[in-house]
Amino acid sequence: MDEYNINQSGEARREPQVNTELLARWTSVLFWLVIVSVIVDLLTSENISEIFPALNFAGQILKKAAAVGYGIILWIISSESVYYRNAAICQFIFAVLGIILIPVSGESDFLVAVPAALVSVVIGMTGVYYEINGHTEVLQDVDLVLSEKWHRLWKWYIGTSLGLIAGTVFTVLIPLLGMLFVLASTIGMLVVSVLKIIYIYKMSKAFRAYTAQQAV
Repeated sequence: MDEYNINQSGEARREPQVNTELLARWTSVLFWLVIVSVIVDLLTSENISEIFPALNFAGQILKKAAAVGYGIILWIISSESVYYRNAAICQFIFAVLGIILIPVSGESDFLVAVPAALVSVVIGMTGVYYEINGHTEVLQDVDLVLSEKWHRLWKWYIGTSLGLIAGTVFTVLIPLLGMLFVLASTIGMLVVSVLKIIYIYKMSKAFRAYTAQQAV
């Protein structure tokens, strides 16, 4: 018996206050957009870019397009949670900043690149916060277990992000300790990314299952 059935077995369960059919359709699209984003990140990684420089620029454009598409979908489902609307706005700002940063390079652009990059990081983290809270909220009456997993995922995300920042600082002060922090945090971020893909898939599955059950 899966989590969806377990969570729906109680006699006193509440009917979802969200459009499960809408969420089933668009969270499925979100799932594939996340997959595309992961592939693009691999193609634009430093090692791949050195071997195939032409892929980097194209990959950066594709990455921003995926971010805009992600934001559009979050905006579409924002009728089900205000968190999604805020997350969509962050996605749009993040994409615009990313496009601005593409041609910025070299020491002459340092004063522009660093503040823009810092703002981009903050906006990105804020967007993740709103998105995860949106997932947590809309799942509460459909799959409480998965809803709580999303809540815990945010804690893991902020923990690994702060660890990565701390590791970068320690790399300058205590190189070995800093490298260990960065390594551990990078592995943590990878785990969080994989869990996000799994949770979005399960979320879409839960909404599809509930919608099908209601249609019977």
